[in-house]
Order: sequence, then C-alpha cells, then structure tokens
Amino acid sequence: MDDSSTERTALLESMLDHMKIAVTCVDADGKILYANAAATKRPSKTPREVGVNIKECHKDATNEKITTIFKDFKNGRREPHHYVSTAGGKKELVTIIPVFEGGVYSGCVSHIHTLELEGPESSF
Repeated sequence: MDDSSTERTALLESMLDHMKIAVTCVDADGKILYANAAATKRPSKTPREVGVNIKECHKDATNEKITTIFKDFKNGRREPHHYVSTAGGKKELVTIIPVFEGGVYSGCVSHIHTLELEGPESSF
C-alpha cells in the first residue's frame, strides 16, 4: 500500500469515527474488519474489535437474523437488509449492505441510525 492509499484510509476512518451512526464492516464469515467509534460504544456481549466475529457481540435471537442475512447474501442477494431494533429504549434502523468482489460475496457493511429526533425538527 502506498502512502497516498494509507493517507486515504486514515482520512476515511477519521471521517467515519466522527459520525454518530454506528458503522461496522465484516468479512463473509462475520469477522470484524472495521468498527467506527460509535459502533465500539454500542452495548455488546463482547467488545466490537477487529478480528472478533460479529456473532460474539449479539444475543441468540439477533444471531439468527445475522445467519439468515449472511445466507441471503452468499446466495447472491444484492439488496440491503433493513430492520428496526430496540436498544436502550431507543428504536434504531439497522441496514446491512452486501459487498461483492468479482461477483463473489466478500462481506457486508452495517450502519445503525437512531430513529428518534434530537432537537427541534426543521425543514429546508
């Protein structure tokens, strides 16, 4: 990896770490490749760290969803999965997006948005 690629990666990770949404990237087997600061702060059975399998971070019921989602992606589904979760009394929209390299499922990116508004609503 050249210096410019390393700098781009560092810049992208810095940008993601400043976001309030949780972003996690995993490989096709569920091993965490990246988790931004918001993701690492989420309640979890095991810390969300690089190298940990994402299933170690969740309850059994959630792991059943994860298994189904991964099977869908491994079978070629390219559309994201969306579902609403409740964590800490807040509703969150979970989106899991598959990543394919050379037509082969290589992992996915998830992002989690809190559905409750913070502050007054505004329109532009």
